[in-house]
Amino acid sequence: MKPQSILVLLVLAVLALHCKENEAASFPWSCASLSGVCRQGVCLPTELYFGPLGCGKGFLCCVSHFL
Repeated sequence: MKPQSILVLLVLAVLALHCKENEAASFPWSCASLSGVCRQGVCLPTELYFGPLGCGKGFLCCVSHFL
């Protein structure tokens, strides 16, 4: 795995654990605040997948590696 992918998975795991402890917590970012694009299906090879993050059903938040 690439180091960026490991870091993203680690951050998402920590946030998921935090949200599980506090059910009222909401995710602090949206796809737009990360300069991401909502894509249907899969992200481009030059993008990282960040989950749905405010995108519609069936869409993924894709953020460029090269911000």
